[in-house]
Amino acid sequence: METDALITSLLVAAGLGGAIGLQRQVVKPESSEGARTFALFGIWGAATGYLGATVGPLAFAASTLGMVLVVIATYAANAVDGERGVTGEVATVATFLVGVFAFDERFVVAAALAVGIAALLESKKRMRQITQKLSDADVANAIQFAVVTAVILPLAPNADIGPLEALNPHEIWLMVVFVSAIGFAGYISLRISGSRGIGVTGLLGGLVSSTAVTLGFSRMSKTVPAARPALIAGVLGASALMFIRVFVEAQVIAPALGRVLIFPLAVLTLLVGAAAVRWFLQPTQPNSDASEIELSNPLTLMTALQFGALYGLIKLVSKWLLEQTGEASLLIVGAASGVADVDAITLSVANLVDEGLDPTAGARVVLLAASVNTLVKTGMVVSLAAPAMRRVVLGVMGTASLVGLVFVGLYG
Repeated sequence: METDALITSLLVAAGLGGAIGLQRQVVKPESSEGARTFALFGIWGAATGYLGATVGPLAFAASTLGMVLVVIATYAANAVDGERGVTGEVATVATFLVGVFAFDERFVVAAALAVGIAALLESKKRMRQITQKLSDADVANAIQFAVVTAVILPLAPNADIGPLEALNPHEIWLMVVFVSAIGFAGYISLRISGSRGIGVTGLLGGLVSSTAVTLGFSRMSKTVPAARPALIAGVLGASALMFIRVFVEAQVIAPALGRVLIFPLAVLTLLVGAAAVRWFLQPTQPNSDASEIELSNPLTLMTALQFGALYGLIKLVSKWLLEQTGEASLLIVGAASGVADVDAITLSVANLVDEGLDPTAGARVVLLAASVNTLVKTGMVVSLAAPAMRRVVLGVMGTASLVGLVFVGLYG
């Protein structure tokens, strides 16, 4: 290796190690390991790489062993002082590896690793806050779901079986995991945000179930009059997010379907979303508690099985109608499915498009389901909410439903 290249590698290793050590020094000033120490660890890694390249594997192993012994000695000294954590020691080894990558002139990898290490070290307080927001049941459900998925996915046959060969067990569970992951992201965000604001809660709740948000907030509008602007914003925001969720699901499974849906769903999102923003910015919006909204963890095994069964049933019925009566009959399934759920019909249609269904025909079914679902939520508000909330939501979401139906007709 040229001298200039070696010096550059050592400087990069020192700089990246120093950046990691700076975080440790700021967050834990009482520690003896700061920017200078970690810069030396980075240099040690780069020098070890140099020894391995010029002297041989034994020199590399000896230098690495020296690093390991230093880490062990540091841990033992800290343990004597009553500190049992190993985060600092692991960070030391990781910084050593940053130096090795730097010597190999893999500067992008070294920089990415250093940034990741610093970010993980910095996230300790935030991660503690997040874990305190989650219940034992949340963690248990997530682990149970992950374990079941790890077992089911490898064993589920990736082949079309059943009547009309419409059911693919591997595909069905992948759809379950996909939708559950979206819902879980919203659920975790909702638990973290707590009661920072009803509007934000409604928006995040839209990732889990915009129908549940609508139902809960409609009831609250009669008991918490001062919160009505925020409740309206929450209902509209959750519904706008539903259109975005539908597009993401379609785009991921069948990009051809996503391309057809992008314009009508963008129009619907802007229509409902603009109204949500308008009410969200109302100065009278309080920082009220939204605890009345009932959202369950979407990673429960029962929820997953129910969605999988619904998805499989819709896929089977859709394929049967497609073979027996043609594409137009799928609209019946779309309208019926949209009463309770849009995810299952969206994913079912997306997979049919991926198998050869005309994307425009598929888009009509998805848009009809979304329009019906929006209409159902509008009905909930009209029947359950306070008059002031009814007028606003009926105007906005009623219009959105009609616009969606217009697009269904235009694509016919």
